[in-house]
Amino acid sequence: MIFSVAYYFLLPIGAAYFPELFRIKVWGPVNVGILFALSEFVVAWAIAGIYAWRANREFDAMAAEIVRDAVKIGG
Repeated sequence: MIFSVAYYFLLPIGAAYFPELFRIKVWGPVNVGILFALSEFVVAWAIAGIYAWRANREFDAMAAEIVRDAVKIGG
């Protein structure tokens, strides 16, 4: 969470304090600022993928254990 929020705010902070860096042309009309903005989507999907992988591996097992305990208690 902290990484994603920090990465998100790097775009407006970078654009405000380092506009010459964000204006560097990479390919045709595409500059560093556009690539950085698009990279936020990649980072968001990566974080979501890591969370889903971890949730499937750890949290589902924990939830199943809670259900088993609840069934034992409930009868």
